[in-house]
Amino acid sequence: MNHFETSLDLRKGADPELVERIEAALDTITKRTAGGSWGPYPRTSDEILGRAEPPRPIRDDKSGLWGYVGAVPPRYAQAQPFADGLAWVRRPESQTWELIDLSGATVIDASSGYLAAERFAEGLAWVSRDEAGGWYAIDRQNRLIIPGGFDDAKAFHHGLALVQRGGWGVIDRHGRVVVQPRYRAFVTPLVSGGPIEGFTDEGLAVVDAGDRFGVVDRGGQVIVPAEHAAVVIHPVAFLVGDQFGLWGALDRKGKPLVELKYKEQAEVVEQIERRLTDGRPVL
Repeated sequence: MNHFETSLDLRKGADPELVERIEAALDTITKRTAGGSWGPYPRTSDEILGRAEPPRPIRDDKSGLWGYVGAVPPRYAQAQPFADGLAWVRRPESQTWELIDLSGATVIDASSGYLAAERFAEGLAWVSRDEAGGWYAIDRQNRLIIPGGFDDAKAFHHGLALVQRGGWGVIDRHGRVVVQPRYRAFVTPLVSGGPIEGFTDEGLAVVDAGDRFGVVDRGGQVIVPAEHAAVVIHPVAFLVGDQFGLWGALDRKGKPLVELKYKEQAEVVEQIERRLTDGRPVL
């Protein structure tokens, strides 16, 4: 008797026909998920919430100016895509950027003197009056939210932003340092694809310490010390590689899970699945 049958038979009055139907359904799910093809297609937050796509920037061939399809006529020398319902644009007669809403109305005018501006995300945008850096964050009312003059900065995601001051680190929406800026990069390879810049949705990031890689979480805790030649995030583990091209795996606490001896990542993934699954779902 397998685990599935045992778990069901423990329930008094189990219907044998129901048991058989559930078992067949779970077997089907097991086969489908093994290839990673089960489930709905990936959708953006706009699709899920039923929001219409914002108008796209478009260049008028005759004037050479930029506008937005069906929303704002071509009158800008440069135009960024809309994000959070706002877009940065620059007029031909100005060297600085202004912010407009979906109707084309000015939200922040060019007199603010921003020589560089990045898209809004989670209500904040990075701007600079210095061509060589000096990034700080403002809100849509043009209020200074995060000072600091960083060398570079990336858009906020899940309340965190990558910032550079010498090395790369992480701050939260209040400007508090979550990860000290001491890494060369936050670029996170995934078994399922990637790499992505910064943290995964579950709050893990692969950090580049120069010649070695490790993993930190969104709270700044080091999960895997930066002592590996390569690290790839698996849904339930971390694949790690050495300087000789061999691969193994650590569990989510950073403890050894699969011996570092395999030539291919796929072999390690297979070993992880053998260790962490029973080969059949248990109800």
